[in-house]
Amino acid sequence: MRIKLFRLAQDAADSEAREAAADALRALLQQYETYQEMIEQLKDCISAYEEMQKNFRSDLVAPALREEHKERKATKYSVRDFQLMAIK
Repeated sequence: MRIKLFRLAQDAADSEAREAAADALRALLQQYETYQEMIEQLKDCISAYEEMQKNFRSDLVAPALREEHKERKATKYSVRDFQLMAIK
């Protein structure tokens, strides 16, 4: 598409057609640059999100799960424990 616009901008006999093709080519190139910038911003956003997610898991979720596991482990009773409680 860009090549066709470029050729039209160069080869058109009508100066209006050349100018219109040149304007369209400039607009297309500008839009492509904007697109590339947004792709880079998206890459940065994805990286930041993944880092935040990793930190959330390691700093908040994992310790909470470990603590929950400790609590469950501490409250486990054996059958013998229940038998002894029933006798008391």
